[in-house]
Amino acid sequence: MPTPPLHPFSAAVYLKQVTCQIEKRVILDQISLTMKQGSITGILGPNGAGKTTLLSLITGLRRPTSGTVMVFQEDLARHIGKLRRGMGVVFQETALYDELTTFENLRFAASLYQVPNPQQRIKEVLALLSLSDRAQDRVQTLSGGLQRRVAIARALLHSPDLLLIDEPTLGVDVEARHAIWSHLRYLKTTGTSIIVSTNYLDEALALCDMVAVLRSGTLLTYETPQQLIARAGSCLDIECDAATREMVMTAFSGMDGIRHIQPTAAGASLFLSGSIGPDEVMSEVFALAPVNGFRIRGADLAEVFKALEEG
Repeated sequence: MPTPPLHPFSAAVYLKQVTCQIEKRVILDQISLTMKQGSITGILGPNGAGKTTLLSLITGLRRPTSGTVMVFQEDLARHIGKLRRGMGVVFQETALYDELTTFENLRFAASLYQVPNPQQRIKEVLALLSLSDRAQDRVQTLSGGLQRRVAIARALLHSPDLLLIDEPTLGVDVEARHAIWSHLRYLKTTGTSIIVSTNYLDEALALCDMVAVLRSGTLLTYETPQQLIARAGSCLDIECDAATREMVMTAFSGMDGIRHIQPTAAGASLFLSGSIGPDEVMSEVFALAPVNGFRIRGADLAEVFKALEEG
C-alpha cells in the first residue's frame, strides 16, 4: 500500500495515521492517504465502512481522535475557518428548501457564502449543471436526480478548490447518474479537486483517478481503479443444466488462473485471476458439454473485497 510522502506539497488532502473513535467504537483506524490536487479520488466501500466519517474529518465537521489532516498543505485543525471556505460539500441529504424554487435556494446559499455578483454566478452554475430551465421550479417538484444536481450547484457557487460529495448519484436514475458523472469530469478539467464516496465499483471506474477502499474502518488498498479491477480479475457466468454445471466445477476446480467457482441458479460462475482468458476457458467448456449461454463481466464490489482479502 502506498505510504504518504513526508512533505505532501502536491496534495489536496493529506491524512497521516488518522484514527476516529466514537465512545468505544473505532470508526476509522490509522488511515494514511495522499489525494492529489486536480484529481478525482474515490472512497469506496460498503455501508458502515467509514466513508462518511472520513469526509466529515476532511471537512472539519468531526475531529480525529489522533493523526493529522492537512488540506492544501495546511493543518485543518489550525486553519479550519479559512480552509472550509474553500470547500464545497454535498452530503447524502441534500438539505434543500423544498418550498423554494431552484433559483431561490441558490440565491439564499449565495448570500451565506457572500458570493460576489450572485445573480451572474447563479446563472453560471445553473448552466453548468443543465438546470437553467428549472430555475423557477419548486424543489419539491423536481426528481431525485435534479435535486442532487441542485445540491451540487449550491456547493459550486463559491468556486471551491475542493469538492466533496457523499454518494453523488444516490437515488437517481441511470440518465441522471451519467449526467452527474459528466459534470464532475468537467469540473476536474477546471482544476477542481474532487473527493467522492460511493458504494458502487462502476462509479469509481467511471470517475476516479485513485480509489481508497475501506472496510470496517480500515484501508484495504489505495490504487487506481484499473489496478483494483486487475487484482480482482473477471468473471465468467455460464448458463447450463445441473449435469453440465457439475462437470464444469469438477474440471476447473483448482486450475491455475481460476480463483474459485460458484454454483448459481442458472449454472456456474468462474472467477478468473487474469492469467487465463475467458476465451480459453470457454473453449474447454464447449469441449465438455453444450451450454445455454455465457457472459463475461468485471468483478463486483463483493468480489473485489474477496480478492483483496486473499492477497
